[in-house]
Amino acid sequence: MSTVGRYVAGTFLVSYVLLTLVGLGLYVLTDLLVNIDEFTQEQNLPPGVVLWRIAQFYLCNLPLYYSQLSGPLVAVAAAFTFGMMLRNNELTALVAAGMPLHRLVVPVLACAVPLAGVWLANRELLIPRLAHQVARSHDDAIVQRALGVYCARDESNAILSALYFYPDQARLERVYIIEPDAEQRPRHLIVADAASYDPERRVWLLQRGVRLTMEDPLSARGLRPAVRQEYVDEYPFGLDPQQLALRRDSQWAELLSLRQLNALLKTRHLANRSAIDMIRHVRLTQPLVQWVLLLLVVPFFLTREPTNVMAAGGRALLLGGAFFLVAFVAHSIVREEAYAALIAWIPILIFGPLAAVQLANLRT
Repeated sequence: MSTVGRYVAGTFLVSYVLLTLVGLGLYVLTDLLVNIDEFTQEQNLPPGVVLWRIAQFYLCNLPLYYSQLSGPLVAVAAAFTFGMMLRNNELTALVAAGMPLHRLVVPVLACAVPLAGVWLANRELLIPRLAHQVARSHDDAIVQRALGVYCARDESNAILSALYFYPDQARLERVYIIEPDAEQRPRHLIVADAASYDPERRVWLLQRGVRLTMEDPLSARGLRPAVRQEYVDEYPFGLDPQQLALRRDSQWAELLSLRQLNALLKTRHLANRSAIDMIRHVRLTQPLVQWVLLLLVVPFFLTREPTNVMAAGGRALLLGGAFFLVAFVAHSIVREEAYAALIAWIPILIFGPLAAVQLANLRT
């Protein structure tokens, strides 16, 4: 890499790191100011304990915040790098020395590729490990409240509900499980006072568990159908405590890795299959989305003539906003699983050629 290339790459990386730190700090500060009342509801805890648990909550959520900010920050860092060069008339000097402006994009793209790898590693390795912590609400981070679990479905189509759920203790209370028969129809109801999870055997141990089976009225002796009772000590429900805690969050599927999403899509009786398939395709296209956004923004600042930096930034902001608007609308209209891949590619198919045309029309 030439001296100019190293200069551009170094400026871009420094800008990216500083913008990431500032963005994460503002994200945490804004969220804390908005939800400070939820953190301070428990008045019996010492202030030191509350502060420590707030710090733990945001430390667990930092990977998620970084995942949300990293893509736009790559484009903003590139815009900041070339905007400063444009303001200091460095681009005019480089063009006068015979440097094509297209070559200045190469160091930025060379840095954007490993940054996409960092984003992917964070998204696929770190966030899934912390998913059950990220799914907590703000008040749950201070005091683990006994919230319920309602209509959680595993791959065998069994449905579990519990009035009280203690994730730290891996314990459920007032448990109800609707168990399907061989034809996947609701046939049995399991009722238990409590259930605790055995991680070695991967089963829920039931306390005073009873399976209630409604017999066929035609085969029963009387006119009323009989209810048969059977005591049950354990049940192999397919979700462990961490998965149950995760699924209480409405966006739980977005916290899974691609491997987990692929395994989930192979299961039967998945109610929101189209939405989960859409999340998988969006995850696959996310690195390309980051690069397309970068290439959309950069040409506004690469010019051989002195230009108002604020005007160039305003035009780049408008086009970047249109890009995100199209992506949001496209990802929100999915209803059929067959079109999930096409819809995930819509922002790239529309704005990718536009970015290529902008780069090709640079006058150097």
